[in-house]
Amino acid sequence: MKRGFIGWDTQQLPRAALEARLEELQRNIAGLGVQVLVAFSDVWRSNDVRYLSNYMPYWNRALTVIPSGETPILLCALSPRVYPWIRSVTLHETILPSPQLIAQLVRLCAERGWTRVGVLDHEGLPYELYRQLAAEKLEIVDVPRHLVRPKATEAEVAMHRHAARLARGVLEREVTGEALGLTDHELTGRLERALRRAGAEDLFVLVSGGYTPPLPACGTVLGAHSSVTLALEYCGHWVKLSRNVAGMTSPLPPGRGATVHLETLSRASGWEGIAEDDHEAGAVISLQVEIPADGKRLYYGDTCVREGGGLGVL
Repeated sequence: MKRGFIGWDTQQLPRAALEARLEELQRNIAGLGVQVLVAFSDVWRSNDVRYLSNYMPYWNRALTVIPSGETPILLCALSPRVYPWIRSVTLHETILPSPQLIAQLVRLCAERGWTRVGVLDHEGLPYELYRQLAAEKLEIVDVPRHLVRPKATEAEVAMHRHAARLARGVLEREVTGEALGLTDHELTGRLERALRRAGAEDLFVLVSGGYTPPLPACGTVLGAHSSVTLALEYCGHWVKLSRNVAGMTSPLPPGRGATVHLETLSRASGWEGIAEDDHEAGAVISLQVEIPADGKRLYYGDTCVREGGGLGVL
């Protein structure tokens, strides 16, 4: 469950990796002249703050306030009974009860003497919070995501790699000739059960019968030209893979003339990464290939990392 039991495996994500992100953040925003950075978090937009402090909300809005050289401060309306848990799985040591987020932020700024405040993706704040902040006497500086979340770090690539291996193993076990005759609902259920048990936080499964791009399951019986494409989130890191029951593969990257879809999964975007390409070393890329077959189409693809000017499968 994405927001069921959440722990922090410090072997996978060391505290030092988070602290290094904050140090890099301060270097990147130094030229903006802001005294503090504020990042918004809610259930659909959790990965910005998760990247910075490892905080992931249970259906609740929050602001993470990051002063230079200090541990991030969390403003949220969650019950104080969960504060010990929050402290155990995040960098947050100071948590301020904040049923009114902007009012609490303004009080904190007044106490600390902050007048010039950087806000991550200021224009992307929910309308009512944007309007409340605009009514205050703070100088707001919009901080673009590329300054907060630059190219993927080694720890991030390692997490994507773990997620890709997890998804790859389940797909290659379930999407085979033995799946012929199942409905796409049945196969989706099998994948969901196996991947959730293996640690997937979020999961999207699309199926093609060879006549269309991958689409949500609709009760169709799987045939010889069926393919499955899935996107999986593991600890805030997304991967995307495709396999087909025919076992048809393609070189990754494929040769010229192939129909290819590229999607950047590690880019600093407002969603989970929707740019078509990213040429920086270390960028995590979804590479999906459409393969012509008997007048129909099969799909094959994987999650790759850009290295040495090319792409290599994670």
